[in-house]
Amino acid sequence: MTVDVTTPEVRATAAQIAEIFAEVLGSDGVPGTDSGFLDIGGDSLTAARAVSLISSRLGARITVRDLFRSGTADALAVVALRRRDF
Repeated sequence: MTVDVTTPEVRATAAQIAEIFAEVLGSDGVPGTDSGFLDIGGDSLTAARAVSLISSRLGARITVRDLFRSGTADALAVVALRRRDF
Protein backbone atom coordinates (compact mmCIF):
# COMPACT_ATOMS: atom_id res chain seq x y z
CA MET A 1 0.00 0.00 0.00
CA THR A 2 1.36 3.41 -0.95
CA VAL A 3 0.63 6.20 1.50
CA ASP A 4 1.08 9.88 0.76
CA VAL A 5 3.36 11.06 3.56
CA THR A 6 4.38 14.28 1.89
CA THR A 7 2.51 16.62 4.20
CA PRO A 8 4.31 17.80 7.32
CA GLU A 9 1.31 16.85 9.47
CA VAL A 10 1.30 13.24 8.27
CA ARG A 11 5.09 12.96 8.65
CA ALA A 12 4.99 14.36 12.18
CA THR A 13 2.10 12.10 13.18
CA ALA A 14 3.84 9.04 11.70
CA ALA A 15 6.99 9.92 13.67
CA GLN A 16 4.96 10.09 16.90
CA ILE A 17 3.39 6.72 16.14
CA ALA A 18 6.80 5.18 15.40
CA GLU A 19 8.02 6.45 18.78
CA ILE A 20 5.03 4.78 20.44
CA PHE A 21 5.84 1.55 18.59
CA ALA A 22 9.38 1.71 20.00
CA GLU A 23 8.06 2.41 23.49
CA VAL A 24 5.63 -0.53 23.58
CA LEU A 25 8.17 -2.89 22.01
CA GLY A 26 10.94 -1.84 24.39
CA SER A 27 13.15 -0.82 21.50
CA ASP A 28 16.26 1.32 21.96
CA GLY A 29 15.82 2.96 18.58
CA VAL A 30 12.77 4.27 16.78
CA PRO A 31 11.75 2.18 13.76
CA GLY A 32 11.26 3.76 10.38
CA THR A 33 7.76 5.02 9.77
CA ASP A 34 7.48 2.58 6.86
CA SER A 35 8.31 -0.46 9.03
CA GLY A 36 5.49 -2.94 9.59
CA PHE A 37 4.38 -3.21 13.21
CA LEU A 38 4.34 -7.00 13.07
CA ASP A 39 7.68 -7.05 11.23
CA ILE A 40 9.40 -5.17 14.06
CA GLY A 41 8.17 -7.53 16.76
CA GLY A 42 4.62 -6.41 17.47
CA ASP A 43 1.86 -8.82 18.42
CA SER A 44 -1.75 -8.58 19.56
CA LEU A 45 -0.85 -7.65 23.16
CA THR A 46 1.59 -4.92 22.20
CA ALA A 47 -0.87 -3.75 19.54
CA ALA A 48 -3.52 -3.18 22.20
CA ARG A 49 -1.10 -1.10 24.24
CA ALA A 50 0.09 0.84 21.19
CA VAL A 51 -3.48 1.62 20.14
CA SER A 52 -4.32 2.86 23.62
CA LEU A 53 -1.30 5.18 23.68
CA ILE A 54 -1.86 6.41 20.12
CA SER A 55 -5.51 7.13 20.82
CA SER A 56 -4.81 9.06 23.99
CA ARG A 57 -1.74 10.97 22.80
CA LEU A 58 -3.08 11.90 19.39
CA GLY A 59 -6.72 12.35 20.34
CA ALA A 60 -7.85 9.89 17.67
CA ARG A 61 -10.05 6.84 17.89
CA ILE A 62 -7.83 4.02 16.66
CA THR A 63 -8.55 0.30 16.94
CA VAL A 64 -6.31 -2.75 16.88
CA ARG A 65 -7.96 -3.61 13.58
CA ASP A 66 -6.84 -0.22 12.23
CA LEU A 67 -3.27 -0.95 13.31
CA PHE A 68 -3.20 -4.38 11.72
CA ARG A 69 -4.86 -3.16 8.50
CA SER A 70 -2.56 -0.15 8.23
CA GLY A 71 0.56 -2.00 9.27
CA THR A 72 2.95 0.95 9.28
CA ALA A 73 3.16 4.22 11.18
CA ASP A 74 2.85 6.05 7.85
CA ALA A 75 -0.48 4.43 7.00
CA LEU A 76 -1.79 4.62 10.56
CA ALA A 77 -0.99 8.35 10.68
CA VAL A 78 -3.42 8.95 7.84
CA VAL A 79 -6.13 7.03 9.71
CA ALA A 80 -5.38 8.87 12.96
CA LEU A 81 -5.56 12.28 11.32
CA ARG A 82 -8.93 11.44 9.80
CA ARG A 83 -10.27 10.33 13.18
CA ARG A 84 -9.00 13.07 15.44
CA ASP A 85 -11.34 14.47 18.05
CA PHE A 86 -11.56 18.18 17.51
